[in-house]
Amino acid sequence: MIKKFLFVIFFCLLSLFANASENPYKFLKKEVLLGKASSELKNDTRSISKKKALSIFEDADGKAIKITLDTKFKGNNKDWERTGERNQRWEMANKKKPRKFKKPVYLKYTFKLNDFPTHPAVGGSFFQVIANKGNSRLLPWMKLQYSGNEVVHQLNFTKEVFYLKGDPENSNFDKVTYKFPLGTVDQFKNYRTISFKILASKEDNGEVIAWVDNKKVFEVYGPNFTIGNGYTFKWGFYRWLKDSYLNETPTQSLTVKEFGFSDKCEEILDQDKCSYLSENKESISYVRYRKRNHRSNTYGKKISKSIKWTKPLPEIKIN
Repeated sequence: MIKKFLFVIFFCLLSLFANASENPYKFLKKEVLLGKASSELKNDTRSISKKKALSIFEDADGKAIKITLDTKFKGNNKDWERTGERNQRWEMANKKKPRKFKKPVYLKYTFKLNDFPTHPAVGGSFFQVIANKGNSRLLPWMKLQYSGNEVVHQLNFTKEVFYLKGDPENSNFDKVTYKFPLGTVDQFKNYRTISFKILASKEDNGEVIAWVDNKKVFEVYGPNFTIGNGYTFKWGFYRWLKDSYLNETPTQSLTVKEFGFSDKCEEILDQDKCSYLSENKESISYVRYRKRNHRSNTYGKKISKSIKWTKPLPEIKIN
C-alpha cells in the first residue's frame, strides 16, 4: 500500500515537472496554432518578452496557451511612450508577404476570458487584420476587440491615415467603424469559438461572414477595403491604457485553445460553414450593430505625413 502511494506521488510530481519544463512558445506553435498559422505566424516586433507573457494553462478542458499582460511588464518603447496613451502587446504576425485579395481565407479561434477583470479605461484586441501598402503596415482593417466588458468585431473603412510630428512610428486614423457585439466578457468565461470567412476586396465580390460557435453573427457583402493593397494577420493580446488610470489597471489574461487559418475551408471550419452560400448576397446583421465616425486626436501636434482615400467610402447596407 505504501509503495503504491509513493508511486502515485512520484507520478504526480513527474507530471508537474514535465508541465513546468515544457516551453510555452513551442507548445503554442505545435498544439495551438492550426493550418497556415503554425508556419506563417512569428513573434511580432513590439511584443513584450515571451517569458513574461506566455504560460501553459491546464484545466478540465485540457491544455491551452495563456497570454498575460501586466503593467509591470511595461511595453515596447514605441508603445509605452505613444502620444496620448500607453500600449502593451504580445502578438504574432505574418512574416511573409502580405496576403492579397484573390481568394477567401477561413479562420477559427477558440478562447476564453476566465482571468479577465475589466476596467472602463482599458480596451484592446485579441486579433487584428492590418491593411498593408506593399510590405508596410498602415492601419487596422478589422479587429476582434474588447472595451470595458464588451467583446465586439470591428470593421473599419478608413478615409485617412496620418502620423504626428515627433511620433512617426504610430499611425492615427479618420475612419467609419461598424461594430458587431459578440457578447460580454462574462459570456466568454468558458471556451467559445469565433469563425470567419474573409474575402477582402475593393470590388462587389467582397465577403466577411462571422459565427460565434454555430450561430451566424453577420454577413457583409460588397466592397470592404479602402487604403492598402494587401493585409496581414496579427494574433495575440493587445491593449491600450489611459495614463491617468495606470495605477489601477488590472492584470488580464487571454486563454487560447486554438487559432488557425487556411485558404482551404475544410482544414479549419466544419462542413456547415464551408458549404454556406447566401442566396442573394444581401448584407445581414443578426445583432444590433453600431456605426460610428471617428478621427484620432492630434493632441495639439502637427501632422507630419498623411495617406488619404480619395474615392467615396463603401457603405454597408444591412437588412
